[in-house]
This record gives sequence, structure tokens and C-alpha cells, in this order.
Amino acid sequence: MKHILLTLLMTVICHMAISQSVINPNYGIKTPLTAEITRVDFNEDATVVWLTIMSDINNAWFCIDRNTFLIRPDGMKLKLTGLKGLPYCPATYKFKRPGEKASFSLTFPATGMLPWFSVVEECVGGCLSVRGIITDTTLNEKLDLAYSLTDKGDDVAAYNRLKEIITDTDSLNLGIEGSVYTSLILIDHRLGREEAARSWYNRMMTADTPDLGLYLETLRREGVSY
Repeated sequence: MKHILLTLLMTVICHMAISQSVINPNYGIKTPLTAEITRVDFNEDATVVWLTIMSDINNAWFCIDRNTFLIRPDGMKLKLTGLKGLPYCPATYKFKRPGEKASFSLTFPATGMLPWFSVVEECVGGCLSVRGIITDTTLNEKLDLAYSLTDKGDDVAAYNRLKEIITDTDSLNLGIEGSVYTSLILIDHRLGREEAARSWYNRMMTADTPDLGLYLETLRREGVSY
């Protein structure tokens, strides 16, 4: 009996060692705006990304193109192998009303635990794209705090937290880097500190920031360019 229990315990431990989940990870930039990542499972045989998407208009619909990829930090693209909860295009899921959420999962070949990655759907328009998904628990907690302070309008406290984050992670070239730089630039811009904003902008330009062009476009839409 003890031998059976020990075998079961070792099986559970081994499974936990090769299967890790990240709940509500932070990310850098996304489309559509109503999409959210709720969980990432790094399993032995696959990496599964769980998401929701909400309708914000009448007669909305959505589907997933088969040309959807998980992009690793080294740039390698892994093609979607499985989809649940939504149909493959050209079939569509039709939302019944604004505010309705659809939950779905995307399955990719196994990657092992990654420090960050992106999910990008290659299609004509309205494509799903979530860049710079962060998997480190401690970093996600720090980002949660910083962004919650921003949401509360406490720019000074958020700014200090974001500075700490970029100091700790800048040399790692994580996918969230552009988002942190952008937040610092926008806070300085709102507070009229243009020289400080320009300094962060210049630093972002020379920091090998992943997806730099997307963040520059975000800043241009906010009227910020140096």
C-alpha cells in the first residue's frame, strides 16, 4: 500500500514539474481591446492559452484564423494546433448582444516554460494579437500593483513602481518593456515633464525594445512624438 501511495505521489510531483500555469498574466499591447488572457498552461505535450473576448457592438462576430502563431522570445513561430470555444474562419461565432463574453482556448506545440511570448493571428482585419505576455509571477504582481495605481489616478506612486520595474528588467528585453516605457512617457507627458518624457522615449528607442514600432504608434495616437 505504501509503495502504491509513493508511486502516486511521485506521479503527481512529476506532473506538477512539467505542467505550470500562469493566471491572468500581464501583456504589452493587444487587439481587439476587449480580448483578455485568463490563463496559460505550459504542459508536457502542449502550450495552451485561454482567453475571453467581449462584444462591444451590436451584431458582432468573431473567429480564429488557422494562421495563428505563438511567437517565442527568439522569434520562432509555432502554429496553432487546436482551438476550442470559437470556430475557425470563415465560420463565425455571432454574439447575441453587446457585453457578451466568449471564452476560448488556443493550443500550440509544447514550448516549456517561457519568460514571455506573443500570440498573433495573421489575417486581413480585426485580428487577434497579444504581445509580450509575461509569465513570471513576481513581475506580474509588481505590474498589477503599478497598473492598479494608474487606474486609481495615483500617477506618482505608479510612476515610482514602473521605474523600479524597468530598472530591474531593462537588460532582459522582456516583451512588456515597451508597455512600461510607454506608461512612464505618458505619465511624464500628462504632468508636463517633457524633458523626462523625452529621456524615457530616447531610452526606449535604444533599448532593443520588442515590438517597438507598435508602441511608437501608440504614443503617436496620444500626441506624443520626439
